[in-house]
Formats: sequence, C-alpha cells, structure tokens
Amino acid sequence: MAAAAALVLAGAVPAGAQPAVDPVKQYEELSGQAEKLNDEVLKAQENLDAKQVELTQATADVNAARRAAEQLRGRVDVLTESTFQGARFNQLSALLVSDSQQDFLNRMSALRLLAADNAEALDALSTAVAKADEQQQRAEQSAKEAAKHADELKQRKSDLDGRIGELRKAVNNLSSAQKSSLGMGQVKDTGAYLGPPGAANTALQAALSKRGSQYQWGGNGPNAFDCSGLTKWAYAAAGITIPRVAVDQYRVGKPVAQNELLPGDLVFYDDGTGNPAAIHHVAMYVGEGKMVDAPTEGQLVDVRAIRGDGHYIGARRIVG
Repeated sequence: MAAAAALVLAGAVPAGAQPAVDPVKQYEELSGQAEKLNDEVLKAQENLDAKQVELTQATADVNAARRAAEQLRGRVDVLTESTFQGARFNQLSALLVSDSQQDFLNRMSALRLLAADNAEALDALSTAVAKADEQQQRAEQSAKEAAKHADELKQRKSDLDGRIGELRKAVNNLSSAQKSSLGMGQVKDTGAYLGPPGAANTALQAALSKRGSQYQWGGNGPNAFDCSGLTKWAYAAAGITIPRVAVDQYRVGKPVAQNELLPGDLVFYDDGTGNPAAIHHVAMYVGEGKMVDAPTEGQLVDVRAIRGDGHYIGARRIVG
C-alpha cells in the first residue's frame, strides 16, 4: 500500500498504462504536419503545371519541325525528279547541245544553280530531320517528367488527406473551452491596424478584410484560404505577385529582424528545427506584436499574437 502511494506521489505511470494525451498539443502537432504536406501538394502541383506547359511547347516544336522537314523533302523531291527528266546534265552534254557560246554559258550557269539548290535543299533537309528528332526526344522526356510529377502529386494528396482526417478527429477531441481559446468559431480581434503608406498597407488592409473567412487546404480566396494563400492574395490586391508556397515566400523580399518588423511584413514558422526548408506557416505582421493569418483546420482568419506555435523562424519585407 505504501509502495503504491509512493508511486502516485512520485507521479509514476503504472506499467502498460499510456500517458494522457494533451488534445491541444496533439492538434497543434497535426496542424503543423498537415500544413507542411499542404505546401508539398501545392509545390507538386506547380511542378506538374510547369511540366505540362513544357510538354505542350515541346509537342508544338515537334510538329513545327516535322512540317519544316516535309516542306524541304518536297523541294528535294522536285529537284530529284527534274534530274530524271533530263533537267540536270553534265558539262559535256551542255556543250554538245548548245547553239552558241552564250547558250553554253547560260546552260552552265543553270547547271551550277541547280547543283547549288540541290545541295542546299539536302543540307537543310538533313538539319530539319535532326531537329525534329531532337524535339521528339525532348517531348518524350517532358512527358516522362510530367507523368512522374503527376504520380508525386497523387501521393502527396493522399498523404495530406490522411493527415487532415487525423486533424479533424483531433478537433473533435477538443473541449469547448479549448476551441474558444484557439479562436474557433468567432473573430476575436476586430481592431484597426495601419501600415506604412503604399503597397504594404494595401496588402495589410486586404488581409484584415478577410477576418472571419474559413480555413481551406489549398484555398486561394477570396472567401477561404490557407496561410500562404491569404498572404499571396493580399499582396496581389496591392499589385504585387509573390510565390504561392510559404517556403518560397520566405525567399522573396529582404530579411527583417523581429524587433524591426513593420505592418505588412511576412512572418514565418517552421517545425522547431530552425531549418528554413521546414517552414510550414506564414502570416502578416499587423503591429503591436500581432499578426493576421489563416491558421489551420477549424480556425478562422483573425489577428493573433505573433508567437504563433512558438516556432518563429524569421520575417521578410516584400516592399520598401
């Protein structure tokens, strides 16, 4: 009995028992994992789209090269046919059939012209056929790469769907109080925030105008967003194009120290490793140590503390 009491007082977990799972922590961990997979899906889609464009261009190049080769082949055929019909002859036959010295010179000039035309046509045909073969190989390679990216996208989507399913179960495990503390179901900050005059403030006001919008995986707006979808949409409203994926948005603009942040700057979060390649979330700084963002499954676009999930890695200033 005393031994059992000692175990309880020491906080020991009996053999075989599972430690209690913190539903909020589990939710946050799954959110981070799902966000990273979401970015991988978006990146895979971008790669596939690029390869599809390349394949379309390569196919068009193949068709153009084949048409050029066919036209040149027709020209060679005409010259070849004229040879069999007697239009091509040697210097001796030109001399024998000429009526005068000038006639002979005219015939020799025509002979050299035909020879030059034929040589030129054959060279051009050879080059065109080689180009068509090269373009065909390029198109075949593009098709293989497009198929590879399509398979990758399919796998990434499958992984994301599985993780979203787990995340939604985690949301259901949250209590009403926990959901409220996470800002689920209602906007908690309706305050006004101003940035420096210009595009940064235009982007900021655009993002703030979407408070209350639903989170959607891969959402580009205007009514539902994921994190990088919101920041991209907001800057597009200011006439500025930035990449679609959070990790790519981290590579644009210029780095900004946390104590020098201005409204409109983008702030980024990783998985806690400090590795920029592991960035999975982006938000927009609004001032006063706060940010506006599309957080994750179950939460609305709103203004929150910049600490986020505690894995702040850095910030970028897109303009100014």
